[in-house]
Amino acid sequence: MKAFAERMKRIRKVYIDILERIPASPAVNQRYAFDLDVTLLTMLLNNASLNVDELLYGSTENNWFWSDYVSTAYQRGTAQEFANLSRQSAVYAAGQQNLQTILISAPFRKRMALLRARLFEEMRGLSADVKANMARILTDGLGRGQAPRDIAKRLTEQTGIESRRANRIARTEITTALRRARWDESDDATEQYGIKSRLMHISALSPTTRATHAARHAHLYTTDDVREWYSTGANAINCKCSQISVLVDDDGKPLDEKVIERARKTFNTIRARGYEWAED
Repeated sequence: MKAFAERMKRIRKVYIDILERIPASPAVNQRYAFDLDVTLLTMLLNNASLNVDELLYGSTENNWFWSDYVSTAYQRGTAQEFANLSRQSAVYAAGQQNLQTILISAPFRKRMALLRARLFEEMRGLSADVKANMARILTDGLGRGQAPRDIAKRLTEQTGIESRRANRIARTEITTALRRARWDESDDATEQYGIKSRLMHISALSPTTRATHAARHAHLYTTDDVREWYSTGANAINCKCSQISVLVDDDGKPLDEKVIERARKTFNTIRARGYEWAED
């Protein structure tokens, strides 16, 4: 989020620099007259567009958000699930002898490629919207003869709006990558070694937790169930929940009930604090 905020500050400066390069003089009725050179303005906006792409999107080969944050989260989630399944299943531990084996495997690289493609589309969309909104505010202000300080203020306010959207992306995409890595490794363990497992939902159980998210705490679901739930509505947005694989028998009952009991105990303890979600 700090990295996004720094980039938004630089984007704001890019558009305010354009504003400052256009001569302005007071006219009538508190309006301003701008000495506009259409060719120059077009060139400046094109340069601004390139700067925004560089700051937010980067390139297909190198995107800072992917390389510094999302890919790291995915690898961390894979490591967590590797450790979790290795503790529960001797068959898995024997097959997947170490984490490095997974990270260089073809299935893992394919999963990373799919996640990366989805993230790049998200970042491309963010960059396009930021460029469109900032250019609209700038050109609208110039066309209406607004005072330069008022246009600058609106550009600053808009970068604040874009920062909030970027923060939502940061909170959503990083945690999604962490969760998805665990789901994917769980599915791969089932496919390769026939391991039967379910995902236990672990809610953050914080004061801002949604009641529908808290209600899933300590319950077991298939990976398909979990993927479907997160693809519905806004369940994935700003979600701090996680899931952990639990080995089950042929009837879907956990082989180790203690892990479920501990999760339920945590739920009851925190619910007693009287958070809003506990009332539903």
